[in-house]
This record gives sequence, C-alpha cells and structure tokens, in this order.
Amino acid sequence: MKKIILSSLLGATAAMSPFLSNASEVSSVGVGINYGVFAGPTLELTYPINNSLQIRGALSSGMDVSETATTDIEYQVKTKDGINRLALDYHPFENSFFVSAGYAVNNFNIEADAEKNGAGITIGDTTYSGNVVLNGTLDWDNAPSLSFGWGNSPEKGWGGLIELGAIFTGAADVNITGTGTLNGNDVSTDPAIQAEITKEEKKVQDELSDYDFLPILQAGVTYRF
Repeated sequence: MKKIILSSLLGATAAMSPFLSNASEVSSVGVGINYGVFAGPTLELTYPINNSLQIRGALSSGMDVSETATTDIEYQVKTKDGINRLALDYHPFENSFFVSAGYAVNNFNIEADAEKNGAGITIGDTTYSGNVVLNGTLDWDNAPSLSFGWGNSPEKGWGGLIELGAIFTGAADVNITGTGTLNGNDVSTDPAIQAEITKEEKKVQDELSDYDFLPILQAGVTYRF
C-alpha cells in the first residue's frame, strides 16, 4: 500500500508543478489542505518569517483504515486519530524546495481486536480450548520529525505541497487485555493465562520492532492570503 501511495505522491508532484512557484516576497498567513499516510486529512497554517523561513502548524484527523493482521491469532485492525505537528521550514534556495524540522504530538493509534471460540486457541506459547476476546492497542510516542518537500504558496493565491519524511517515534507500545474462559479458567484473572497474554504482546511488539518511525507522506493544496 505504501508503494502505491508513494507513486501517487510522486505523480502528484508533476501534476501540481505549475503551483509550486517561487516566493519572491514575504506574504501573509497561508492555509493548506492535504492528505497524508497515517495523518489522514490535514489542515495546515503557515506564517513566513522571511523568504527562507516559515513556521508551519498541522492538525490532522487520521486515516480511517480497517484491515486484518495475523500472528498466531487473526486480529481485526483499525486506525484512530491523527498526528499534529509544529515545524520550521527552511527554503535554502528561496524557491519551492524546503527542508523541515519539527515536533509531532502523536494521537495516532491502532486498535486490534480478536475473538476465538472452540479448540486450538494459541495465546503466547500455550494452546487452549474455550472462548476468548482479546483487545489490543498500539501507540506511538510524541517525537521529533525531519522532512523535505516542494511547496511554497505564491505571494498570494493558490499553491501546492508535496512532503516526505519521518517522525522518529521508536517502536509502538503494545497493550493487550483479554476476557472469556479458557480451559475452564477466567481469562481476566488467571495468572498463567495473563502470562501468556504478555507473551502475545511481545510477539506483536517483535513483529513491529523494525518499524521505529512513522512516515510523512503528504500532498495537498495551499492558499496564501
């Protein structure tokens, strides 16, 4: 999916090239509407300090995605909430190209739920019979961000934005809780089952350990007043 989105963004760069013009004079506040991976629909406000520097704030509502993910258990996964950022954009050539450093307040998270009934229910390293409902959450920390892109609204009027980068969150924190009955024992209170749920958390954490950042892939339009 990321390859498809990246290809779309690169294609959008060419499509919006007429908008990505140089800004020869400092102008007033700009407003941007764009869409990003994980961030989802995003509203941005920019304020130019001079021809090379601008402050940019972004508020996002998050992507609305539902998928299935599997360890030994099949989870129904859905995303929630967005990522808000404050950044300083530097235009080294006083044109549309910029590099940006900022900080992200990360409300983005993933909910992963599973329900199993019958025999052969494997949690952690143990296989049970019975019924269980597992509710998991994956959360990422607030973190600094680095990015680069093209986009600097004209002195007045319409412009465009393409941005690529990363938010250096570290790996996700994983928390799983369970209810139900396995091998005749209450899932929520039995210490042995709780220990296996902790192992299940570790499995999910290990699968995500290579993903220690959230990508910034944004594209949209801007307007400078």
